[in-house]
Amino acid sequence: MLVTLLLGIAAGWGAGFAEEHVQRLIVKPLSIEAQSITPVELRSIALATLVFLAAVASWIFATPNAVALGLGVLLGVLFPRLRELVKAARAPDYDA
Repeated sequence: MLVTLLLGIAAGWGAGFAEEHVQRLIVKPLSIEAQSITPVELRSIALATLVFLAAVASWIFATPNAVALGLGVLLGVLFPRLRELVKAARAPDYDA
């Protein structure tokens, strides 16, 4: 279950980094323009692809657990944003 949680965290965290690769894999075979895919669609396709790959890896290497995978993905997506909020709260706002 811990391995599945870690795979979910990696999938959620890596979605932002995988966007360019997913776009390249989608645009060439489907012969569509890169500008026709909105950033939200691209991020969601990248996240869904990585969650699928994490589920397959969990099925092969660990005990598959949907709750642990879902919780890991949620933590992986939210952790960078929470870290940015904490960092912004610590930085003084000199403009105010």
